[in-house]
Amino acid sequence: MAEIVDLEKIDKENFKYKNSIVVIGFFDGVHLGHKKIINKCIDRARAVSCSSIVLTFNRPPVNVARNNTLKKLIIPFEEKIKIIDAMDIDCIIIADINPDFLKLTPEQFCRDILINKLHIREIFVGEGFRFGYQAAGDVSFLKNFLESYCVKVNVVPLLKVNGEIVSSTAIRKYYSEGRIREASNLLGRNPQIDGVVTKGAGRGRLLGFPTANINICELYIIPADGVYIGTVFINEEEKIYPAVINVGNNPTFKESGKRIEAYLLNFSGNIYNKKIKITFLEKLRDEMVFDNKDELIKRIKLDIEYALEYFKIKFNSDKI
Repeated sequence: MAEIVDLEKIDKENFKYKNSIVVIGFFDGVHLGHKKIINKCIDRARAVSCSSIVLTFNRPPVNVARNNTLKKLIIPFEEKIKIIDAMDIDCIIIADINPDFLKLTPEQFCRDILINKLHIREIFVGEGFRFGYQAAGDVSFLKNFLESYCVKVNVVPLLKVNGEIVSSTAIRKYYSEGRIREASNLLGRNPQIDGVVTKGAGRGRLLGFPTANINICELYIIPADGVYIGTVFINEEEKIYPAVINVGNNPTFKESGKRIEAYLLNFSGNIYNKKIKITFLEKLRDEMVFDNKDELIKRIKLDIEYALEYFKIKFNSDKI
């Protein structure tokens, strides 16, 4: 388990004798490109018996730099730290993105943080890395500044999957289009959303298909409106159930407010107020408006048939 430290609590002595090798980034989503650069830092640190460090940030800089901006995250901050920690990094340092931090010039960032606080021996960054006040610092500046301190700068080329650059921007685009396969290919895992099951309008139960509903947090991106095949993990039971998942506002009944509803296959029970994790595997169809509830029920039954067949083919079972 990694040591997790707030940057502001580090003094000049904490890392003075640790021969640190650091990798820097916001790492939203911790996608395959992020994992590539983090793993290179870890491998290098092990090879030369140094400490591996991830320096990351607690929020998108743009959300602080521009007061009215809300750049939605792919995953919560806590989940990001959890994934990085599982990669066997030695230390995770978290910088608080605030107005004062954003005012640091590239020179101040390199001198005050990288050299005087972290005493780095090497650094890993992506080829498009920028930093400092108004993003004035780049890879060339980093190399020129750190050369006099005998710090090696390792610039990692952007990762491509099937000819496409892996980026958080591309993943957000695929989410917005409901393209789960493409998003998964870049993430290296299927999109997931955590939440606590809340009471909805009860319409699913009246139709014969009770659903587990979770509220949507505006801080995070979610897949586009539509019906998906996926799974639901119930934390308390530590069990996974195949599911048909709906993202949207139920236009047939003219309800307002977007929500996520999951109908768990092969399940019966009460899971109100329980924590669940919804995993999206495949988009089944767009959200539709039906003339009446009978047409809706017919379509739901068809969706369930498709889902059961999907699990039989993919996992050779209708149960997970």
